[in-house]
Amino acid sequence: MIRAGVGLSIDPDPVKAAEEAASGALSRAGRADAALLLATPGYGEGMPGLLEAAIGTLGTRRLAGVTCHGVIGLGREEEAAVVVLAVSGLDVETFLLEELDPFEPRVGEELRARLGGEARAEDLVVLMPDPRGVPLLATLNEVREALAPALVVGAGAADPVWDRPQQWCGREITSGGLAGMVLRGARPPRVGVTQACRPLCDPLPVTRTQGHWILELDGRPALDVYREAARGPLGEDLRRAAGFVLAALPKADEGPLEPGGYLVRNVAGFALEEKAFAIPEALKPGELLGLVVREPEAAREDLKAMLAGLEGGDPALGLYFDCCARGAALFGVPGLESGYLEQSLGGTPLAGMFGSCEIGPVGGRAELLTYTGVLALIDR
Repeated sequence: MIRAGVGLSIDPDPVKAAEEAASGALSRAGRADAALLLATPGYGEGMPGLLEAAIGTLGTRRLAGVTCHGVIGLGREEEAAVVVLAVSGLDVETFLLEELDPFEPRVGEELRARLGGEARAEDLVVLMPDPRGVPLLATLNEVREALAPALVVGAGAADPVWDRPQQWCGREITSGGLAGMVLRGARPPRVGVTQACRPLCDPLPVTRTQGHWILELDGRPALDVYREAARGPLGEDLRRAAGFVLAALPKADEGPLEPGGYLVRNVAGFALEEKAFAIPEALKPGELLGLVVREPEAAREDLKAMLAGLEGGDPALGLYFDCCARGAALFGVPGLESGYLEQSLGGTPLAGMFGSCEIGPVGGRAELLTYTGVLALIDR
């Protein structure tokens, strides 16, 4: 039978924080066959001692994690803390991969080899890459293809203090690598994606592009369409608008701008004379692009809808991967998301992180996400 427990500590001392968080998790899980340990940047230089203390308390070296903007656990969101999720009665494979080369793919092959065979629909693959050193899209494509039909979720490591995100597995620590785990349950995991945006217009066909620049939408100058969608003061202040009015790339055939049906991408620049704007992905004429606005009201309602859609089942544990631009930064108050999670999931042990990017299913496949929260549940 799967048992899990979560412990959290805000003690600034790395060893004491690890012992407190690990002890709390262990007291609820009974024992630890494997564990997820997430830490905020303030523990950076003390990570070797922190991991040693956690391993000694948990009694297992099967432990993986990363540094992140903040941690989630026990119904709280903390900017300076350590959280530990201990698991027993579940087959978990932890891993740490370094020096990934986009021209020599090996992630998918290595993970499949560690699983000792083909992946299953009951498997949950958790990826926690360092975006500075890991080719994100290439790696995600590899894992998707090699480990189908497993579900893939995760988030990017981050360290705004030391500017050197760390990843670990057991006592081994690196930077620029990929940490993660594969949780092999008896039932398919249940995953929900919640977004923080409200559509401003229907998806429009891209009619003219130049590289990453969108020149025309539905035959009109793209920047004119953007200004109309932004409306009022935002339409006049493009620098400010770029933080709120974002591009949406539909991935679902039905309800393309319904929650969980599109990818959100930042507007990377404006060309006033050409009446164009740029996004991080190069689109081709004929593809669809929508415009959405990031706002707390839409994010709150979408979070509630996502949680309602995951009701039922018998979750033994949960993982929540959240965007660093959500949480208190979006809602204006700390703990709103974790409060909704706690209310919906009751006593289900849940741990999570605020990352630099997110990974979760959109339109039926794992995608690189922004401004989203990804909730994964493992049922008994």
